[in-house]
Amino acid sequence: LMARQGKYVSIAGSPNSPIAHPDGLACYGRVPEIETKNDFIPAGDIFLRVGRHTGPNRGFGVNHIWAEHEKELAQLGYDTISDVARFVRDIIQPGAPIYCEFNHPGGKHRTTVLKSALGMVILEPREAPETDSGWIYVVVTAYSKRNPHGVQIGRII
Repeated sequence: LMARQGKYVSIAGSPNSPIAHPDGLACYGRVPEIETKNDFIPAGDIFLRVGRHTGPNRGFGVNHIWAEHEKELAQLGYDTISDVARFVRDIIQPGAPIYCEFNHPGGKHRTTVLKSALGMVILEPREAPETDSGWIYVVVTAYSKRNPHGVQIGRII
């Protein structure tokens, strides 16, 4: 179901509605528990949401990714907003390195970055009391740039 949101094509639905994994898996991957630099990164499954785009570099999820990166995704063969889930899946593979920006300008140094030959995914932790670790990770954005900031702290499982 697609709608026009201003000049952007967007997927209709609640911003926090989950987007199914293209292969039918329950989630897009898992961040393992990581202790690093006197910090603790909780374990959690990774989810992609419908999201919303509210302006340049503002938003999250599929609608934000497509609004910001439609041209570059199309050049890689992800031609429609429906292909965003496939792009995210293709980056978040088991073994993909996880980076953390400890000096993130927003002070939220828990932003977790995954990198592959295809591009990067930025994750944000969200409290989820119903899960085993108490946390999940939500895809904020994904794009074809491949030079993450920060240090590698682990790998996707």
